Amino acid sequence: MNNSESAQRPAVPGESSAMRSAFAHSGAALEFRSRAAKNASVLDGLIKTEGDANRRILFRDATIVTGKADQSVVHGNVLVVGGRIAEVGPGAGAGVDETNAVVIDASDSILMPGFVDSHLHAWEGQLRGMSPDADFDEYLDVAHKSLATHYRPHDTYIGNLVSSLVSLYTGVTTIIDNSHNSRSADHSSAAVEALFDSGIRAVHAAAAPRFGEWDRQWPADLDRLQGEYFTSADQLVTLRMMDTTADPAEWRFAHERGLWVSSEMGSDWVDNLVELHELGLVTDKHTFNHVLGLSEEEWRIIADTGVKVNVSPRSDTLFGLGPSFPAINDALAHGVRPGLSMDNELSYGVDMFTEMSVLTHLQRGGVYGRRNAAEENVPAPITAADAIEFATLRGAENAGLIDRTGSIEVGKQADIILIDTTAPNTIPATDPVATVVAYAHPGNVAAVFVDGVVRKWDGHLVGVDMHTIRQVAEQSRDWLFAEAEKAASTES
Repeated sequence: MNNSESAQRPAVPGESSAMRSAFAHSGAALEFRSRAAKNASVLDGLIKTEGDANRRILFRDATIVTGKADQSVVHGNVLVVGGRIAEVGPGAGAGVDETNAVVIDASDSILMPGFVDSHLHAWEGQLRGMSPDADFDEYLDVAHKSLATHYRPHDTYIGNLVSSLVSLYTGVTTIIDNSHNSRSADHSSAAVEALFDSGIRAVHAAAAPRFGEWDRQWPADLDRLQGEYFTSADQLVTLRMMDTTADPAEWRFAHERGLWVSSEMGSDWVDNLVELHELGLVTDKHTFNHVLGLSEEEWRIIADTGVKVNVSPRSDTLFGLGPSFPAINDALAHGVRPGLSMDNELSYGVDMFTEMSVLTHLQRGGVYGRRNAAEENVPAPITAADAIEFATLRGAENAGLIDRTGSIEVGKQADIILIDTTAPNTIPATDPVATVVAYAHPGNVAAVFVDGVVRKWDGHLVGVDMHTIRQVAEQSRDWLFAEAEKAASTES
């Protein structure tokens, strides 16, 4: 509608002058340019002061979803000094202004902790969208038995970089990179270097490939990685082991080095959890993905030892893993608060908003179905606040980083996202928690900070040439497809 059309449109009976003015665009372009200029100025200030340990950032007048277990909502300010949250609340940052800090007007935003993906196979990033209708066997055939066997270190780097960047774009500030295609030391190095280069907070969980030839350097290569890349306990990228076989010798190797272990856990993957527990190899430094089809005894082991677990609502249902619902009810019944994870991108995209929504709808639908069937001992329906807790605080717990991230609390690292509340799908933000879980999407993530460093601003990744990223991702994908096709034709 142009301005002349707006002026000629007859007023609707009862329509307010304020509503009518919403259709008049004469001042909209000027307001947009003013806002864009201000955003550019703030971004310039953020970039210029990056690396200053005393740099202060004040997020002013935000609606703060804290991410704490009670999911409290606070209206006020957040002061960040260096990379840490220094103050939170209505009076935070007293005496701080544009003369001594970078000040961000967050009055039209929900400020919350960045999401934590508890289990992502980041090396598959350039394979995004290739198998929208695959079941688990088809996924194994395509990804692991075929394409994975042709990965060069370069392809591992590209996959990890693409996955890390899309995670940041969507508001995920931490991933546990379950890297089960470590075909050589160079492949592992490439995966780690991509995580560092992306600027995401990550836990690199190196693992052996599932199929094909490889150098058999794992798990011994974890010692090299530790000494070469992981020399500081407080760096953005940390190390652990991923083990897909649950071999006692491999778990012992990790425990002797104080390394956490991530494992795909379920009756289809691990059938010796009781034995591992009897050997003293199941501890609170374990993260179990999926947790499907476990016995009562296995759940008691998890609860008693403090193992962290995560559920994958879209992966489990799309690939046909385990029962038709994620194991959310089993976890909660045993007092275990799970993280959320997205697994891989072959069939759907990294999007924690959708993950929370799918989990909520699946679980609540199951609960109401059981109620309608007059079953006994029906679990309670989870809430939107539960979903955010799983996607943030419990994810940080899965990563072994709950003391650093996962909530907006004084002393934690400034892993922060801003969600725009002026978009058509987020207005009015009547209940901020509901807005995050049931209405927002990745395009509403206006800004992302990791350790106090801006990674996304005004809806765009900062310092990233997406044209080049797209080119190298497509080249890597096409090369892998071609190699797989040549191998298939040779075999036939």
